[in-house]
Amino acid sequence: MNKLFINGQFVESNSTNQLEVINPVTEEIIDTVTLANENDTKKAINGAKEAQLKWEQVNIVKRAKIVQNLAEQLEKNKNELAGIYVKEQGKPLYAAIGEIEKSIEYINYMCSLARKNNGEVLQSEVENETIILTKKPVGNTAGIIPWNAPIFVLMRKLIPALVTGCSIVIKPSEETPFGAFKIAEYIQKTDIPNGLVQIITGTGSEVGNLLSQSEDIDLISITGSTGAGKSVMASAANNVKGVNLELGGKAPAIVTKNADIEKAASYIVQARINNSGQVCTCPERIYVAKDIFDEFITLVKDKMNKVQPGDPYDKDTTMGPIINHKQLDSINEKVQIAVAEGATIELGGHILDRKGFFYEPTILTNLSKDSIVMKEEIFGPVLPIVSFENFEKVLDEANNSDYGLSSYIFTENLKEAMLASERLKFGEVYVNCEAEEAIVGYHAGWRQSGLGGADGVNGFEEYLNTTVTYIRYE
Repeated sequence: MNKLFINGQFVESNSTNQLEVINPVTEEIIDTVTLANENDTKKAINGAKEAQLKWEQVNIVKRAKIVQNLAEQLEKNKNELAGIYVKEQGKPLYAAIGEIEKSIEYINYMCSLARKNNGEVLQSEVENETIILTKKPVGNTAGIIPWNAPIFVLMRKLIPALVTGCSIVIKPSEETPFGAFKIAEYIQKTDIPNGLVQIITGTGSEVGNLLSQSEDIDLISITGSTGAGKSVMASAANNVKGVNLELGGKAPAIVTKNADIEKAASYIVQARINNSGQVCTCPERIYVAKDIFDEFITLVKDKMNKVQPGDPYDKDTTMGPIINHKQLDSINEKVQIAVAEGATIELGGHILDRKGFFYEPTILTNLSKDSIVMKEEIFGPVLPIVSFENFEKVLDEANNSDYGLSSYIFTENLKEAMLASERLKFGEVYVNCEAEEAIVGYHAGWRQSGLGGADGVNGFEEYLNTTVTYIRYE
């Protein structure tokens, strides 16, 4: 694939730089992708800016009806898109289809908010004056997409941008670009005007920086590592543009002595093996009450033993590969450092000896609170588990992190559940359930996990500015 999607057409790039995209299951080259250069990026930015000026003049309800046609395209072609997704990302087929179906729901939901984009009339303190708040599109936006959920996260940025009247330049991950370009083909089959959606591949150091620094980008949204988010934020500061950052996580999961232990073990394992642990919201550090610790370890070990890594097309496969060899080595390095520091491997702990980038489902115990696997994001199928005796103190320990995206509490005690929901300083608190990120909710991180958020009315309004108008009628 040596073309970029600019101004509604697939065009040749001015760049000769290409990158091989590897299938993480077979380790074979899928294809090469062109890395856009400065000229390509500026052309995409300028085209999107020009298209946005016309698009914002279209009635918001009409915009939503046009955008909603993309949901029909995804429904018609979800098996084709899922096949591309599985090949470049490695996620099991059922999970890939599930993500596409959730994307369709997301499109329909966001389009429904067009009729709820209400302003507000305020009571003035001045005689014969009315104050009106109105919401207007931010303008020309950019979206940097990760490799771990490349279809859904693309929709998370694309759809609210278009419905609110914005344009968007999308930079998919170099690891998973082909699904984004297939979506560009679907866009061509709708009435979405040319230029509103630009899709260009490239590195973060070049294309990402150009998007962040451009005076013609009014808002940039990134889902990625905390380091990448800091870089975008620093570059965007030069023009004081809006930033929307969904970054790393180190989610704590607390299992109290009052928990349904079977349910807790099932949900934690299910969440941790989801996408092979490559999800920023899944449990990354587990705190279990001392009284039930041994029983919990036995349950989790049994469930992790039943996880089936393998071919994403095999109906028995429950976990796919890690995205690439670099990430695989990073996971293994963290595990080996923890072991060298005294951790006990209860299960797994090694790279699987087979074709593909697979890591064993792993359980680690006997960890200090300063262990690398308790402090740094692992992003793999590894469960670090420690015990606790004091509920109040474990809440403090859970909050003792640079990250603040997701957190979990498992208990059948109402007081414990309510105290946890009040005191856990995270954007998301899940009580007796796994992460679901409801489309009507608000997915947002605290601290170094991000700024702003996505989903629901609040996520929709990330793409709107507010104007206050004072009308005097003496």
